[in-house]
Amino acid sequence: MQKRKTLLVGSGPANLALLTCLKEWGSSVLDSLEVLERRGSAEWHPGIAFEDSRLQVSLFKDLAFMRNPASPFTFLSFLHDRELLYHFIHTNELYPSRKLFSDYLVWVSGFFTNEICFGKEAVEVRFGEKPSGTPTLVVTVRDVSSGDVSETEADDLVVSLGHEPYVPEELAVDPGRVVHSSFFLSPANEGKINANARVAVVGSGQSAGEIVRFLLQDREVSEVIVVGRRHLFEQTDDNPFVNDFYTYPHSLKLAKLPPEDRNRFLTDTRNTNFSTVTKDVLKSIYDLRFEDQVCGRDRLRLFPYTEITAAERVEDSFRLHLRGIGSSQDLTTLEIDLLVCATGFSNRRHLSFLQTLQPVIEDAALVIDESFEVDLGQTALRRSGPRPRVFLMNHSFGLRGPTEHTLGGLAERAAVVAKALQNGACFQPPADRPDMLPAECPPKIESGTK
Repeated sequence: MQKRKTLLVGSGPANLALLTCLKEWGSSVLDSLEVLERRGSAEWHPGIAFEDSRLQVSLFKDLAFMRNPASPFTFLSFLHDRELLYHFIHTNELYPSRKLFSDYLVWVSGFFTNEICFGKEAVEVRFGEKPSGTPTLVVTVRDVSSGDVSETEADDLVVSLGHEPYVPEELAVDPGRVVHSSFFLSPANEGKINANARVAVVGSGQSAGEIVRFLLQDREVSEVIVVGRRHLFEQTDDNPFVNDFYTYPHSLKLAKLPPEDRNRFLTDTRNTNFSTVTKDVLKSIYDLRFEDQVCGRDRLRLFPYTEITAAERVEDSFRLHLRGIGSSQDLTTLEIDLLVCATGFSNRRHLSFLQTLQPVIEDAALVIDESFEVDLGQTALRRSGPRPRVFLMNHSFGLRGPTEHTLGGLAERAAVVAKALQNGACFQPPADRPDMLPAECPPKIESGTK
């Protein structure tokens, strides 16, 4: 069995930010640290990395800048290293392309080749015990390529799992013709976007909008159908006052509010991120549709306030049955070639991964402290002395607000966890129970834009 002082699960932006912070500090935590990543690289959302897709957050909200503007791991440092800084400045852009930001993340991961183990999946975690009787954590690790299973022992565990693509069960009837938006650009779909292709997109968020734009830019696609349960499309509210919500200081203020006030705020601000589309994408879609109309055709068909009641394979095509929201009868039936589900993500991987530890759960959410440490309950507190610790990143939407599912606040949040790892303090249940805050998260996270 391998032994590590600290084990990180996932090499996405959250844990990469944590690594950069530890590196800047010259922390000894890195001396016995390992990162488990089931993917083959640190690429970021390659399935929707369209050439004209841009981040909806400023380039300064990278892995390090808001924590330390002089960090060698900022996005600007990446541009300088690649001899792209002057050219990027002359584009007058504050919002880099997704592809360029993905390249930045891969660049950062290159500084941690000794720590990151790609192709290694953390399957489950349980409590163990050292020969001295000290409790520890044992993580089961699967080699993605060979299927071999091993175990790694760790004292500290940082969980930053990605969200699982969500496809409604009634739509997942043909893997050859139904694809989640996050895999839209995969090689398996290239042959389906061809001349006379009829493509349906279900969803109304940023991913849906960018896919619709991409399809309309392909002059050979015969028909682009959009189905949404709400109005199509609603524009993202990105005024500067709203953008203040997507900062780490605001997340601290939000966490101090009573649960009912936090929930009210999150409900009131949904149009600032979820199920909305940015102005530039909406303008492009409208312009492309107008160009079609000038040429005497209209390939874009919108079905707002509509749901898909059934999907079925029909010989060489795929059939959708549509019904208006609130109606008892089908509205129409459509024959398509490909269905793209821009239906968001399930945010429950961390719950299933940690369930064997029996952490404290309130309102279907894990309880964490201000350092993002998970309350492992009495199971881990029976013995005095050092105890294993679990930290949770990227899964505290209901507690910390919208920064948890975006890049906003990433650098500062990483510093909080890094400090806790370095100091070695353990979770101490406060006398006043309300101070122990649940890391609330909805079971499904829709496609965001921030």
